[in-house]
Amino acid sequence: MLRPIKPPVLDGFVNRLRAFPRHRRGNVAMLFSLLLVPITVLSGGAVDINQALNARTRLSSALDGAALAVGVQTSIGDERATDLARDFITANYPDREIGAIQDLAVEIDPASDRVTVRAASRVETIILGLIGIDYITVHWESEVQRARSSLELVMVLDNTGSMGGSKIASLRSAGLLLTDILFEGADPNRLKIGLVPFSSTVNVGTAYERAWWLDPNAQSPLHSENFSPAANRWDLYDTIRNRDWTGCVEARAIPHDIEDTLPDPADPDTLFVPYFAPDESSYAAYSGYSNSYLSDGMGGSDERARMRNTPKYTNAWINSSSRGPQWGCTARPITPLTNRRTTIDNAISDMIASGTTNIPIGISWGVRALSPGMPFDEGVGFEEEGTIKAMVVLTDGENVLNGRNNPNYSDYSGYGFVRDGRLGVLSTSGNTLGNALDDRTAAACDYAKSLGIRVYTITFQVNSTSTRNMMRDCATHPTLYFDSPSETALRSAFEMIAGDLTNLRLSR
Repeated sequence: MLRPIKPPVLDGFVNRLRAFPRHRRGNVAMLFSLLLVPITVLSGGAVDINQALNARTRLSSALDGAALAVGVQTSIGDERATDLARDFITANYPDREIGAIQDLAVEIDPASDRVTVRAASRVETIILGLIGIDYITVHWESEVQRARSSLELVMVLDNTGSMGGSKIASLRSAGLLLTDILFEGADPNRLKIGLVPFSSTVNVGTAYERAWWLDPNAQSPLHSENFSPAANRWDLYDTIRNRDWTGCVEARAIPHDIEDTLPDPADPDTLFVPYFAPDESSYAAYSGYSNSYLSDGMGGSDERARMRNTPKYTNAWINSSSRGPQWGCTARPITPLTNRRTTIDNAISDMIASGTTNIPIGISWGVRALSPGMPFDEGVGFEEEGTIKAMVVLTDGENVLNGRNNPNYSDYSGYGFVRDGRLGVLSTSGNTLGNALDDRTAAACDYAKSLGIRVYTITFQVNSTSTRNMMRDCATHPTLYFDSPSETALRSAFEMIAGDLTNLRLSR
């Protein structure tokens, strides 16, 4: 067995130490007595020093938080700033902690927009007091550069029927919480928020009726997609006696459906068209028509021809209040980017729950709301330095497009009838159509992220693993995805997003 070998020096030291108590020489004992006090003080003083270091760590944390609390208040005065910092420090450095806060000072430099918070912590000693050191004072200084970045945020929120009842109320409350946090003390010139409620399509608002980008001259081939002879949808709305355009628009053909392609009359495919759900045939050979609201105006067994018969809309009167060309247009209008808090808060409060889920059309209009180009041009350029572009996307369920065993293949939606091919698949299977919408969702998310938009995603009481995975992958980073199984978790998600955006605009 190997034995450790003692170094000769260490061996000699041990022998001397054993002999020390038997030593009879007085000068050695006296020397030991004289050294005992400073040795004790030095060893015990390490405890006092460690306490002071712990106090400085807690002080630094409290001052960092106080500086941030003052920093987000852009219009605060010196006296109020000091009071706010003191309140924040008191809450985060209570009296029971080691050390007493003193010499608190807050400086706001309007030229550089910096906030500096200084303070000291006085720690009473135990052992060092034996040699006259009654306390140790530690100092700390925290500095925050006030937000010089502007923020443009759009909330893309599921307003479908499954969000009814307490869920839409919870969403309203969480959305208002986010605006409350972001607007608190913010410079209104550096903050804009927009809202895109979505269901099976989106609503741009009736104020844009016959706007140039909404193709008033029916140049887009989509105008006549389900009408023969060719029709201008605006003219059809005008001729129907008791129905008006309610503000919804349809998706453009792929890839313009998700991309921020500027509308251009010279390129009709880039123009948008008003939402118009055609009257589906009343012919009895097929079942499953969801939106038959007029007489077909012609006989025969050609279902498509009966549906496409344009003359039947002339001076038409639609009896059913739940059916008509606006069927499927259920969401409240988009609110473009604004720095008026009352405008965005009122829009959040006005959200309703109705219709089916079409996530990609919501995301695509979230991008357009952040864009500097038409249809909405309130945003700065995507390449603009000093501006954070962000989007919050929330859904409570899977993408849905109902397949139908009739010549249209589906209900009408923002992508028209599946038979028209705008979604890129031809199928009557609801699962296949949902998967196609999932693919467009993933493409829309990738496109948004390619523009530098910081994408946050939230699933609210979603059971589908595939939908949760899709929304997680949609986020800029997995940490920016929040699965919220409850109202409390939903509020927490919005609160964390607001905190993250606030921190992005602040630098220590």
